[in-house]
Amino acid sequence: MKYFYSFYLLIISFILLNNGTNAGIIKDLISWAKNSNTLNNNLITSSNVRYGPRSKDFVDVYRNKLDTENLKPCVIFVHGGAWVKGDKYNFIEVGASLSRNGYVAFLPNYTLFPEGNIEDMVDDIHRMIRWVWYYGYLYGADRDRITLVGYSAGAHIVSLTIVKTALKMYNKDEILGILPRLEKLVLISGPYNLNDFDQLTKLFTNDKVENGIVQKIFSELHKSVEVSPTIILRNIFMNGVNIDFGMPKIVFYWADEDNIIPESSVQDFMKEIRRVSPQTQIEYIFDKGNHSNHETLLMGARDGKEQYQREFLNIIRT
Repeated sequence: MKYFYSFYLLIISFILLNNGTNAGIIKDLISWAKNSNTLNNNLITSSNVRYGPRSKDFVDVYRNKLDTENLKPCVIFVHGGAWVKGDKYNFIEVGASLSRNGYVAFLPNYTLFPEGNIEDMVDDIHRMIRWVWYYGYLYGADRDRITLVGYSAGAHIVSLTIVKTALKMYNKDEILGILPRLEKLVLISGPYNLNDFDQLTKLFTNDKVENGIVQKIFSELHKSVEVSPTIILRNIFMNGVNIDFGMPKIVFYWADEDNIIPESSVQDFMKEIRRVSPQTQIEYIFDKGNHSNHETLLMGARDGKEQYQREFLNIIRT
């Protein structure tokens, strides 16, 4: 049965990838080729710096090497890819744009399925945040001004990491240790309740799958029901318990033509955050009427389109 679920998850991931979760492989290669000079410019980029023990645990750092004494605010950007693909190299221009605009940007890779599971991904991002706090100053980063950004599946992993850490939950048989206090959390087009992926089952059947087939798949593969941040918070029955998520502000972005992630994924998560952490400031950026879908913002920014780079920066600065 486990092999059936593994196969089914790969099918669903394939559907996600081919419905716009990320640009196709050809577009990724074109973007990499176009921006590879930036990656190789050691005045701008420190490439493939190891931050952890796993094979994917490398980060690219974008900064002005000639000005590292004046500490700058920093951004950790976690890419998407339906948990099975994606790479920091797909977003070279996102890192470079942040650097040009006064930030130090950290773009990590992290473990993907089937090499690892959700808990490995959480462990990698948890380690990455701590690494930036300890070593970011070497690249001119102000460790007291860290903005954590996740896009698509990256937003899911980032939010799950923050929620599990705040609640002192187990991950890989150990309680997640404390994280440094962040300035801000920015979540872009993420799936926060994996039941929301029931819409994908309509590609196989006209009937809605009971109880969320994707949730079951993840639970089977990762031996944990704790893969949806929204569900974790919903299971806290007391209101106003004032959970400290480790930052004063969370920014959500969703576009009205996103045909992958429904708006309910965002709204339900925000509702639960407000219920259990009323002191946390929430900013919701609803991109309406601009013909933006799941990938328009980030693919535009990574392709060097000024409009989308400016919009992305404005979201970071919100």
